[in-house]
Amino acid sequence: MGNGIVRNLRKDISVEFRSRFALNISISFACITTIALSLAGGGVPFTPQVQSMLLWLVIFFSGMNGLSHIFVREEDRGTSLFLRLHASPDAIFASKLIYNIAFMAVMLCVITPLFLFFIQVTVRDALSFAGTVAAGGLSIAAATTITAAMVAKAGGRGSLFTIISFPVLLPVLWLSISATASSLEPTGRVDHGALVFLLAFSGFITAISFLLFRFVWQD
Repeated sequence: MGNGIVRNLRKDISVEFRSRFALNISISFACITTIALSLAGGGVPFTPQVQSMLLWLVIFFSGMNGLSHIFVREEDRGTSLFLRLHASPDAIFASKLIYNIAFMAVMLCVITPLFLFFIQVTVRDALSFAGTVAAGGLSIAAATTITAAMVAKAGGRGSLFTIISFPVLLPVLWLSISATASSLEPTGRVDHGALVFLLAFSGFITAISFLLFRFVWQD
């Protein structure tokens, strides 16, 4: 299984580096949206709650532009049958999950500093802020990997992926917004409950996805 994961992951990364389609679309969307929000604000500072809400809306919709691409690309290019014949479902899902986590990490490393600069966000508790962003991004990547597989098998595209993913990610976004706002408040307190939930959600949804993916992939 380990060799299959490494082989599939290496293939996905090389394909993405050649085209850079999903990453470019997601980052371009994030940059344009962030700059538009900055211009719309007209230099008026937003409250921490509004800043947190805008940040996670940008992260969510930017992710929706690229996270489904990992499975949709297999169906578009007709390589899904080859994968089913030469790799186990567990190896395929693990490689796609790792890829989406890495994809989300790259996005967050670009989006977050850009957002902090253009929206003029003051972070009171940097450790809490970074932990919340990382935990929320991990939850999004974990939850959308299985939904991306479902959408790809159903012949869907970005709009269907967003519609299916939003109800699943609603508690993640709600708690991420709340925990991020807490780190931006003058008191700069850490919302430990939200961080624990986000990490537990990532583990739970990953375990369920491993159990369901075989049926989705081989259907």
